[in-house]
Amino acid sequence: MKKRSDAVFGVLLFLISMGFYLFFAFYDGAVICVDSPSYINMEISREPLYPMLLLLFRQVSSSASEGYLQGVAIFQSILAACAALSLTCFLGKELKLGKAVSLVVLMIPLLTSLLCRFAAKRASMYSNSILTEGIATSLFLLFSRYLIDYCIKGKKKALFTAAFISFLLISTRKQMVITVLLLISAIVWRSIREKTVKKGLLILTVCVLGIGTGSYFLDCGYNYCVRGSFSGHTNDNRFLSTVVIYASEKEDGEAIKRDDTRELFESIYEICDEGGYLMHSAGQGWYERSAHFGDYYDCIQIDTLWPALEQYVREHYEGDNASLERIVDDYNAQIIGALMPKVFPRLMRVFADNVLNGMVTTVAKKTPVLVWYSVVVYILYIVLLITHVKRNGLDGRAILAVYTLLAVMINVAVVSATIFCQTRYMIYNMPLFYISLVLLSGSFGTKPAVCAGGKGMV
Repeated sequence: MKKRSDAVFGVLLFLISMGFYLFFAFYDGAVICVDSPSYINMEISREPLYPMLLLLFRQVSSSASEGYLQGVAIFQSILAACAALSLTCFLGKELKLGKAVSLVVLMIPLLTSLLCRFAAKRASMYSNSILTEGIATSLFLLFSRYLIDYCIKGKKKALFTAAFISFLLISTRKQMVITVLLLISAIVWRSIREKTVKKGLLILTVCVLGIGTGSYFLDCGYNYCVRGSFSGHTNDNRFLSTVVIYASEKEDGEAIKRDDTRELFESIYEICDEGGYLMHSAGQGWYERSAHFGDYYDCIQIDTLWPALEQYVREHYEGDNASLERIVDDYNAQIIGALMPKVFPRLMRVFADNVLNGMVTTVAKKTPVLVWYSVVVYILYIVLLITHVKRNGLDGRAILAVYTLLAVMINVAVVSATIFCQTRYMIYNMPLFYISLVLLSGSFGTKPAVCAGGKGMV
């Protein structure tokens, strides 16, 4: 009877998750966003996996125009449903959760998606948006599910599955370098814990080299097939050059040795200065400063920096698109290299403001009221975690909570160093955070599990 009850409950969870995401896939349809055309058109500035996915659906679809994108939205919705269900079933089995708690765990990713759809005032959820988040948010949940499995039980199969998903994620979004950092942290922790440091270093090397080599050859192979050039995607360093320009003053340009690069910087700087885009035009207090940075980041990069460099390079150089984009990268690198020593102290202030913004945006929408809510919820999370560890040891719930907190901090730090912390970049850890919070809260009133030695189970 129990097995039958568990099977019926599993089917119920499946129907809830699948029904939820597929409903919005058909209700909203495939939603084209500002960045969508760059993936559809397979621009060289984009990582390869998502354009390849769109190409696959374009090739197999018989529908005209952009009808194939509905197929993409359905696929992404099924992936989102499977990721939420997989995480729920894993935690339910591993942490021996009751049916009611398992249902709550499943609902948290679904409610997070609803927040994106309604509270963030988007036209859609990420699962049916033609954006890398359409697959990356789901893949990150699956990555976390397998890496947490490795952290709890040391399963190598789970680790290598997480490493493969990391490869997929890095080939989708450069931000997902966070998965490699999390993977390294997990391997080092397990190796020290099991006192197998040499073996751990070997496994770490295999995983990191495998992910790096695989993503490099996929990137270059993709560009060779599409553009006839065995080289990676371009324009990664424009994010850092944007932040450097944001923190710069006009006299900083004197550090640029090449005349053409210095003149380009000065022309870009004047437009940004007149528009009030730069750091010295921000208000007082981290809330106002971080809001100013977020408001004008795209004005610097998309409206000013990128067009200026693209126009200059195409007017003064010849070659195919891939070659010209690498020249654009070279100009960005010159600006970064020359200005970074000058603006570094200011960059650290931007980074600090960004980190605070990112921590808030991970758990709530950034508003004056919800800033204070975020402070309270982080304090509550940490207090619950410390209390739980004292009571139960480093058990599965504690490992999930520690992993989540580390994932939040790594993601916030990586994003804060190069771009502003909008919801789109912070959403990855929101479901994990609230799942951990619920499970830590629900652990009180239960007796700590004990092993044969009489100590709290680890």
